[in-house]
Amino acid sequence: MTPSDPNPETEILSIVQACNAHITRPTAGELEMAFTPTGRPSHADDPTPSQLEAVYSTARALCNEGNYRFASALALHLATHKPAEPRFSFLAGTCMQQLGAPATAIRFFCFALVNGGDHPAALFRLGECLLALGDNANADRAFDAALDVARDVEGAEDLQYAAQRLMDTIKSGPHPSL
Repeated sequence: MTPSDPNPETEILSIVQACNAHITRPTAGELEMAFTPTGRPSHADDPTPSQLEAVYSTARALCNEGNYRFASALALHLATHKPAEPRFSFLAGTCMQQLGAPATAIRFFCFALVNGGDHPAALFRLGECLLALGDNANADRAFDAALDVARDVEGAEDLQYAAQRLMDTIKSGPHPSL
C-alpha cells in the first residue's frame, strides 16, 4: 500500500481475504453463527448503549491490567451484540491474541478493519497474528499497510517503528525469537 493508492481499502480487503485461510473451520463457523443477525426485534433484555459502554470500559481496564481471560468474556459479549462496532471487534481480537489464539484473533481484527476502515493498530495486530501462524508474506503486507496508515496518525511513531522492525526481521529470514 502506498500513499498514492487511489483506494487503500482494496489492499486491506485483500489482506483480510488472505487471512481467512488461517481461520479454522469450526472457529469460523461458530463466529459466523455468533455474528449472524437473528432478525429478531429488540427486546428489553438487550443491553443499552450505555450498558455496552460500561462493559467496554471494564473490559479495557481488565486488558490494561493484563487480565485477558476475564476481559475476553466481556469483549466477546460486546462483539456479539455489536459486531459492526470496530472497537468491540478489536478488543475481542486483542484478547484472543493475548490468550494464544491468533487464528481466532484474525477474524476479529478483520471485522474491525472491514467495519472501521484502515486502522493501524488493527493492521499491526493482524500482522502479528499472521506472523505467529507462519504466514510471513501476508504478515509483511499487514505490517506494510499498518506503517502506511500510521504515517497519517499522530502519536503512532512506536507502532511505525515496531512494524518496520518486524518487516525487516521477516525480510532477513527466520529467527528463533519470532
